[in-house]
Amino acid sequence: MSDVISYSQPRMIAVRGARNFRDLGGYPTEDGRTVRYGVAYRAGHPGDLCETGIAEFAALGIGAIVDLRTTEEREHLPYPARALGNAHYWACDYALSRGDIVAMLKDCATTADDMRERMRSNYRQLPDEQHAAINATLQFLLEGMTPVLINCTAGKDRTGVVAAIVLAALGVSTEVISHDYAYTEVVQDPGQALFHYDRDGPFAYLLDVDPEVMRAMMGSHPENIAAMRHELVTRHGSMEGYLLERHDLDEVALRGLRARMLEG
Repeated sequence: MSDVISYSQPRMIAVRGARNFRDLGGYPTEDGRTVRYGVAYRAGHPGDLCETGIAEFAALGIGAIVDLRTTEEREHLPYPARALGNAHYWACDYALSRGDIVAMLKDCATTADDMRERMRSNYRQLPDEQHAAINATLQFLLEGMTPVLINCTAGKDRTGVVAAIVLAALGVSTEVISHDYAYTEVVQDPGQALFHYDRDGPFAYLLDVDPEVMRAMMGSHPENIAAMRHELVTRHGSMEGYLLERHDLDEVALRGLRARMLEG
């Protein structure tokens, strides 16, 4: 993976208090072009933005925000109103069906290997779970409502999947997409909290989980994205086939998306 890093380091965005906030620009495509900077960002939750961070966020001039968090997560850590500015804010009211994974986390017999396998299974399901959000993201990009910010709570799982699908639509290689996904571990230690585990919050149960199991859950392991891609390719023949069949895109729309988001 070192050759990938040499030609494109992910760009961190300087917004104080932001989590895992970075630009999807700078990555090469397989046809020799490059993803433009300042068109699409990915991040974690906005709940720790300080006053300076709010001003820095607002200065980015975000055109659209796709907030992948559940209703409960958004209520617990909402966007500061002053950060939103004139951005179009998209979110979907839903609750994660996470009873099985919560049970695993609370079960002292759960091993790190158990959790890694569960995470791979989750990633196979995420494109279906986030179908509406992926549609919204692609439409905002096609309509030029940029920069578009994709965020969830940790900025890793849901955001990682949507970002991977956007990069795949642009013709970025599987290797580079895996690199972008794995970079979360460079930004934040997966053994530490990426978000609030307070006793009053929706993730309070995580305070008592074995650290190795937590690391298995919170790590940005490339095999997670590989499992997602394998599922989509198995169903649709290719990532492009997935985009054409599941997101009502055609070749003209894909060319338009690439024209807006690529240079060179």
